[in-house]
Amino acid sequence: MIAPVLLSAVPLLAVIALLALGRGAVTSSLVGLGLAVVLGLTVFPVDAGTLTVQGLDFLPVVVEVTLILLTGVVLARLLGSLGAMARISDWVLAASPGSTAGAVLVVFGIVPFAESVTGFGIGITVGIPILVHLGFGIRKASVLGLLGMVAAPWGGLAPGAKVASGLLGIPLTELGVATAHYNVLPVCVVAAVLTFAVRDRLTGLLYSLIAGVVLSIGLWGFNSLIGTPLAGVLATLLVVAVLLLVFRIGGARATFDRELALALVPYGVLTVGLLVCSALAALWPHPITTLLTSPPVWLAAGCLAAVVRLLSRGPGTGATLREGVRAWVPVGVATASFMVMGWSLSVFEMSTRIGEALSAFGVWTVPALGMVGSILAGSITGSLSMFATTFGSIASITDTPVLEVVAAGMASSGLANGASPARAALAVTMAFSALPRTATAPEAADASASSGDPDESGDPDDTAASESIPAGVPADALLTRESLERSVLLWTVVLSAISAAAVAIALTLTV
Repeated sequence: MIAPVLLSAVPLLAVIALLALGRGAVTSSLVGLGLAVVLGLTVFPVDAGTLTVQGLDFLPVVVEVTLILLTGVVLARLLGSLGAMARISDWVLAASPGSTAGAVLVVFGIVPFAESVTGFGIGITVGIPILVHLGFGIRKASVLGLLGMVAAPWGGLAPGAKVASGLLGIPLTELGVATAHYNVLPVCVVAAVLTFAVRDRLTGLLYSLIAGVVLSIGLWGFNSLIGTPLAGVLATLLVVAVLLLVFRIGGARATFDRELALALVPYGVLTVGLLVCSALAALWPHPITTLLTSPPVWLAAGCLAAVVRLLSRGPGTGATLREGVRAWVPVGVATASFMVMGWSLSVFEMSTRIGEALSAFGVWTVPALGMVGSILAGSITGSLSMFATTFGSIASITDTPVLEVVAAGMASSGLANGASPARAALAVTMAFSALPRTATAPEAADASASSGDPDESGDPDDTAASESIPAGVPADALLTRESLERSVLLWTVVLSAISAAAVAIALTLTV
């Protein structure tokens, strides 16, 4: 009994060891994938027909996610070349009484909204460049952007909740409401971290509390009144509206001009296109309408809108597109590899063996499984595909209501959705994409950066390091990309673990 469980855990342990040794997301994901496939085929074989059917079912998901990442990264590059991201960031600053308020707006409003509409990490491709333009360093902007996944259980119109509901026969609305209850704890973790991450902590605490309360009430209310798929979209829109109103009452003023409107066109195309086509597909189910609900279609449309503007400014569009594709390659490879690794653990029932072994320790292991599954699969949908039935088994073994168990697992998966190696790599890539075009990630760490503040630019105490740093470039931009990815991953995993532990305590005390 012990040997199969230990063998099932080998791919996970190998990935953890390689990441700890600084091998990076690409190497770790490929090794983990190789081990999962080899062990699955040799030690835990399944019927070839089953393997083929499930593989063909999962392949479109992998393709869709990699295309989302490709179009998302390319769009960020295009908007950077247009100066659109800088204009949006200027508007966020103007609409907010300072960078602290702007950071709260991004982490609790902009990132969760974009993620609720599209899913698959697109929220961080929108929010992290804005945080960099607000003055945060590469590491801090990446971590804060990933914490914006706080409403990830409702990301992409909540397909993960639909998976769990279908597999276990739980009413979708009831699952959404129960998840909103447990999600209050991750919201509290994000509010606390954001308070200590900004310069004006008292202001950060005030705005974080307002945003966290509005988000939590909104998720609960809209799940109850409207339904789970749109609850995330509506709740995060409510957060944005309330924060902007509070900022305006406090004296902040921002004008909506033609330049800002043009900067927002690609995001408008993406958001409106997705929401309209999702509604159309619900009214008129058809392969064409289903295709039009795919995020890569509207991300590509957003890219096209940006390309049209960039072409009107003269040559350079081709170079920008090539830069975007080059930046996407390592992120795309790592993400796809981790996804297929998670699928392999599921189809060869290795994840089930791990889950059943952990169930002997009690129901509190469910949030830990939800966290691990989300990190490995890179999505809550993938996590619940692996572990939803395991959650059900644990609920049955421990004589616990299955609704509460699955809701706790989903809530603990939210922040963990941003704690995967692939997400950390994407976050760092997006942060670098927001830097001035002359600034690139070095191959080796600059010794002069080690004495300065690695988290934020513009620190008055960082005079020694700033002498060798180009204007507008944070000090930690001189560190290697691998070291930044490792640091970002460590922070997000620790914070996700704290969130999962809080959910575990709440689950244990309430069931």
